[in-house]
Order: sequence, then C-alpha cells, then structure tokens
Amino acid sequence: MKDTFHYDFGKEKDMFTKPKHGWTNLQFKDFSERASYLTDIPIECLDAFIYSLQNNSPVTIYFDAEGWDYYLVSFYYKSYIVINKEQPKLIIIDKDHKKLAKELTEDIEKYLDGWVYWECYKDDEDEFKERRIELNRKLLELKELIK
Repeated sequence: MKDTFHYDFGKEKDMFTKPKHGWTNLQFKDFSERASYLTDIPIECLDAFIYSLQNNSPVTIYFDAEGWDYYLVSFYYKSYIVINKEQPKLIIIDKDHKKLAKELTEDIEKYLDGWVYWECYKDDEDEFKERRIELNRKLLELKELIK
C-alpha cells in the first residue's frame, strides 16, 4: 500500500459519531470516515468484539461508505483501518482490541437512542423495543468480557 499512516489515537473524540439518518462516522483523532446503514454497525461491531474476546481471535469489521468501503482490524497490540478507495490506505492505530471494545460500548451507550433507530427506513415501535433490548443485552455481554 502506498499510503500508510500511523497514529497514537487518544480518546479525544467518540469512536463513532452520533448516528443520524442511517449515517455515522468512525473516527480517531485526525481520521474520520463515513459509514452507512447498509450494514448494521452497532450489532455487527458488538458481535465482532464479543466473538473476538470469547475466542481469542482478531476483530475484523466491514464498513460500507457507499462509494468505497473499509475494514477495522484489531487484536492484541494495534489496530488497523484498511481503506479501499481509488488509492488504498492503511491507518495504524496504537490501541488494542480491548480498548476499542471499551470505547465501542461507551459510544453505543452514549447514543443508544440513535442506534436503536439506526435503520432509518423502519417505523415499527415493537421492532425498536426489541432492538433496544438486543443492544443492551450485547452491551452487557461485551462489558463482562472486557473486565
């Protein structure tokens, strides 16, 4: 890859911006890329980190930016974002999967209502209630694994 960037990302920003109309941004310090509702970001992220911590395996999460895509890959020492645009980029993040998992839980809890209504094309209150329960259950499960 031609472009490789290495950052020491402190928790200066939320890992995910507040979801709005099916869009959010994954961000770390000077890095920010959009992600759309074409993937269920909160559920897929929670599932990936839960699986990783239960099975001692790396985390890999796909994000669709509608026009390009990227992956977050994380394990014991560092994390990486691989961006598939016209010119591929690699972003190196000095955080392990447990730190990212903790930030994920904080951000989902902070913007829980936005994540409940993430799939902006739905309008069934019963589905929203079920989704809130599912998100809270997965948050609790991940928090237990982070301890």
